[in-house]
Amino acid sequence: MKLSIIDITIILVYFLVILFVGFKAKIKKQSTNEENYLLAGRKITLPFFVASLVATWYGNILGIGEFVYRSGIVAWICFGVPYYISAFLFAIFIASKIRNLGFNSIPEQISNTFGATSGFFASIVVLLITLPAAYILMLGEIFQIISGQNLLFSIIIVTVLSLIYLFWGGLKSDVWTNSIQFILMYVGFFVLLIFAFFTFGSLSDMILKLPQQHLTILGDKSIQYVVAWFIISLQTFVDPSFHQRCAASLNSKTARNGVLVSIGFWIIFDLLTLITGLYARAYLSINDPLQTYPILAEKVLPEFWKGIFVVSMLSVIMSTLDSYAFISAATIGKDILKKFRRFTRFSTIHLTQAGLLITMVFSIVIALALPSVIDIIYKTSSVAIPGLLLPVLLTYFPKYRFNPKLINWAIILPVTISLFWVFAQLFLSDKFSIFLQFEPMMPGIFVSFIFAIVFLRRKIDNI
Repeated sequence: MKLSIIDITIILVYFLVILFVGFKAKIKKQSTNEENYLLAGRKITLPFFVASLVATWYGNILGIGEFVYRSGIVAWICFGVPYYISAFLFAIFIASKIRNLGFNSIPEQISNTFGATSGFFASIVVLLITLPAAYILMLGEIFQIISGQNLLFSIIIVTVLSLIYLFWGGLKSDVWTNSIQFILMYVGFFVLLIFAFFTFGSLSDMILKLPQQHLTILGDKSIQYVVAWFIISLQTFVDPSFHQRCAASLNSKTARNGVLVSIGFWIIFDLLTLITGLYARAYLSINDPLQTYPILAEKVLPEFWKGIFVVSMLSVIMSTLDSYAFISAATIGKDILKKFRRFTRFSTIHLTQAGLLITMVFSIVIALALPSVIDIIYKTSSVAIPGLLLPVLLTYFPKYRFNPKLINWAIILPVTISLFWVFAQLFLSDKFSIFLQFEPMMPGIFVSFIFAIVFLRRKIDNI
């Protein structure tokens, strides 16, 4: 992108403000306990809850642009509608329960219900969906576009700038910076839509220039592929960022209402990203669809506003990167390392800080090894969700139970089978086409469902 001095100044000011706010939220020495660091003292009010959750949950901005440019409105059918439904159900049935249970994390919740071994296995699976490799890749792509540096250098720089304040501030730093990023993400994409409208023409003119396939519900995808995303949206029920913010909310009412209000904001932002992505497809020829929004901004935005839009994209991605990285760090530190005797002499805060460094290294490696945002999110979700969905849901309903000896297999087998399916699709030849006909999540979910049918039983009240 060709950025003026004004644009670059805006971007630099953004980073300075985020770093200032992030470090300003550093927890005080006299309150450096686990709950303050991991859950901001469980004092997050409704406005901060909504701003943080909205900004956190919507981080796949370049992936959305790629999806819309390639396939059309089916991107909204896959990335939008299923998540609204799942989030609504989560708000009504789950959010208040999380706050009332009082656990710090999903693995801790599973450990309390089914034992330490199950919690340990769950923590490994949680890492699959919280290592922020996809968001590091997107942020690196944007920095590469702006600076002209190679991807490796770009990824390392943005990772350090995005996560350094979490080392000392914990969740409080995350929530404070998310609140600023929440405002900026809407401003930038609203500006992009307005300038696209005045540059290219009305929505009706734009629609006439789109391929017909881009206007159909399925686009170029199969029904099974779309259904798979509806199942992937069940990740909401096991998503650690939802759990963390509900656990950190001021009370159970804040948790429930916060999720419901967030759905409305997600719908608005999805419409902004969908329409701008369609404008790009209708009027521009883009070789790398992952850069749909940056290239559209380059074509339609003047200086100053281009800087504002770049800041908007950075805000969307950094907010999610921060949150997932911190959850991943806490999972490594509290739920994994803390379980080993040699690490028990270290505090949870120090182990979480070590986990943050580990998270940074592994995420950078994955981002470079699997350079497709959609692939990273789709494959990790397909493997992780079948192993977490049933055990997590069972922790909320004490009238039902698993045999604790079987819950480990209810986590391991679905994950293993879905992972095998991923590799089968990559490496098996066409003569094994049966592995290409089913999305990887499907067999894992099927096995989990079998566990529920065969081994789930009603708990007798007097037991």
